[in-house]
Amino acid sequence: MKTKKFSALGILLLSIVLVLAACGKSNTAPNSPASPSESAAPGGTGATGGDQISAVYFVNSTLGDKSFFDSAQAGMQRAVKELGIKSKTVEGGTNQADWAASLESLVASGNYNVVVVGTSQMSDITIDLAKRYPDVKFIFFDEVIEGVPNVYSMLYSQSEGSFLAGAFAALVTTNTELKGANPEKVVGFVGGMDIPIINDFRAGYEQGAHYVDPDVKVVTSYVGDFSNAPKGKELALAQINSQKADIVFNVASAAGLGGLEGANEKGVYSIGVDSNQNPLYPGSVLTSMMKNVDQSIFRAFELMLKDELKFGTNEVLGMKEGGVGLAKDELYEQHVPQSIKDKMTEIEDKLSKGEIKVESALK
Repeated sequence: MKTKKFSALGILLLSIVLVLAACGKSNTAPNSPASPSESAAPGGTGATGGDQISAVYFVNSTLGDKSFFDSAQAGMQRAVKELGIKSKTVEGGTNQADWAASLESLVASGNYNVVVVGTSQMSDITIDLAKRYPDVKFIFFDEVIEGVPNVYSMLYSQSEGSFLAGAFAALVTTNTELKGANPEKVVGFVGGMDIPIINDFRAGYEQGAHYVDPDVKVVTSYVGDFSNAPKGKELALAQINSQKADIVFNVASAAGLGGLEGANEKGVYSIGVDSNQNPLYPGSVLTSMMKNVDQSIFRAFELMLKDELKFGTNEVLGMKEGGVGLAKDELYEQHVPQSIKDKMTEIEDKLSKGEIKVESALK
């Protein structure tokens, strides 16, 4: 075998080529998250570009509710499209016993530097994980988490939004222009579960209805979960048939879709929740109480990229901040009598100016 001899110059040239090749390779695999900069200001993120964020959105349910969870997903998709972040969505299913382990497996994987998760049912799980994984940032929505330095949380003033829904319902049930309205002053509320967040919706709804007419009766039912649409429909029909409700407020995510269906079948009215559900049953779903989860999640990532999202803090987003409101699309304009639209504009104006105070059930 012949041995090839290399000159000193050849060895030097070969070394230079190898060094240049090594420098041309990325130190981060294509799907691995970039770590936050060590120079980040306290409470900030240090992020300077969307590609430095590798986020996972954990749904403690399933997508397809056309409401709360789908709204959050829309916010994630917008952040991917407009801000350039990397994102993955994982559906945790409806078995609550699986949620903690499923979320921890994502956090512990090291694949994500930001975790997006929400609802009061996930707050204790998130607090525990955030304390055990301090290098991971958490964006938490629909509940306040305090005193955890790597968690930013936001709560929506559902009591304010539901006040508008209650005022609207009272105006509908006392209106003589709407064919589906009956002489009885009864409005319905179908909640997912008897928990503080849902009861805050209820409190605002009752206040709004009584602001318009103290004699309006609010009847309430709870599904027991947020996925059982047949049960949601059954409860709504019971309110309509037995208690003479002519408008029902759905606050039950996917389970509430059954309530909207039932109201449509009976020729009465309903109010959607979280997302604009007016198109589901045009002329029956007259408006929707918007909890702008999508906008708030996009806003959080936008602030994060500016190093202005302060982890360890929380915000309450009300009507003034654009966190809540009513869906007023072309269907609203088409099917809602002008007298109701005018009155709602007046009420919204007073609420925005602080002339109407809504008490929260969470305080």
